Amino acid sequence: MNYDQKRWYYLIAGMVINICIGFGYAWSVFQKPLMAAFGWDAVAVSLGFSIIMGVSALPQSLAGKALDYFGPKRVILVGGMLLGLGIFNLGIVQSLLHLYIAGTLVGVGMGVVYPGTVATLVKFFPERRGLVSGLLAAGMGSGAVIIAPLASVLIESWGVLGTLKTLGISFFLVILLLSRLIQAAPEGYRPAGALLPTTGAGGAGADKDWREMLASPLFYHIAAIFTLGPSAGIMVMGHASPIAQRLLGIAPQEAAVIVGFVALANTLGRIFWGGLSDKLGRFPVLTTLFVALGGALLALSQATGYSAVIAALLMIAMCFGGFMGMMASVTADAFGARHLGVNFGIMFLTLAAASFIGPRMAAVIAQNSNGDYTQAFLIAASFCLIGAVLAVARVITERRARPATNG
Repeated sequence: MNYDQKRWYYLIAGMVINICIGFGYAWSVFQKPLMAAFGWDAVAVSLGFSIIMGVSALPQSLAGKALDYFGPKRVILVGGMLLGLGIFNLGIVQSLLHLYIAGTLVGVGMGVVYPGTVATLVKFFPERRGLVSGLLAAGMGSGAVIIAPLASVLIESWGVLGTLKTLGISFFLVILLLSRLIQAAPEGYRPAGALLPTTGAGGAGADKDWREMLASPLFYHIAAIFTLGPSAGIMVMGHASPIAQRLLGIAPQEAAVIVGFVALANTLGRIFWGGLSDKLGRFPVLTTLFVALGGALLALSQATGYSAVIAALLMIAMCFGGFMGMMASVTADAFGARHLGVNFGIMFLTLAAASFIGPRMAAVIAQNSNGDYTQAFLIAASFCLIGAVLAVARVITERRARPATNG
């Protein structure tokens, strides 16, 4: 079988599948209609989003292990069934308990599908791990860009419950069909003519299973990087609307437009930084991400003009997308591609930690400071300083190891 050509079709199928599981990022579109339909308050309904995103990180390592036994077709299909069933159930909810149960199903479905696509398809592109993991992450992150406007139109015609039922069925059918196209990469697959760097980007890290990975000091080094950076980024992503309203003195409707551009920057950042890391190396790019993110946070703490605030928000979103887009490629480089399904699932737990640390810190500080986020920006910038030191340390280590490797 000519995998060198077919791998691109697999990648396209994986990206479309990941767009479907980006449903969680479009939650804000459904929140107010659900509140209006049932009389629930914002706190109760927004908990559904927290459940979806929090639960999605939990089954990823198990799903990665299942890939070894059942292959990507079955794992992605099972995840798609859970996702579709969960979204459909959101369309027939009658109570908050039902909402939370449905949200749990959606989160589990997302957490099963995502490693099924990423861990499988990255192995087909050993020379483009950064770009491919960025493209797949961009698919998942594009929910707010693609699904949200589509759902808004459907809600006007069919109502929120009808829209959710339609999306649940549609996403299941799309994943059912496209999962049939994806194959597992042969052991040690390498495209004809592909030149693989020995270090940095797409390097030849020794294959380690999850036990060996957890026994390695490098795991904790990388895990710290993917906790610090995303904590700082998701803090602003989760509060983009109130931050814009506070700094610019604009109405929620105007802030919603800005949030849309922030979501787009997040999606584009996953592709841009991932692709750049294939050329410049993972940790040099991670260093740049920390410097750019920290600088944008410091700028946001002082910004007053419209352009300055928007530029800072967009840069923060792009940098957050970069961390998300590079997680799989960094994990594969450091610990090999053979056990990437489980290893990536474990590494992805850093996002669950970041999702709690960043937004929670911002919420507490804003509440105690009459809505002022300045202190949160400064603390997040200090995260970036620590992260930059860790990334630079890894750059130095790789450069020192290079002559010995080449000799």
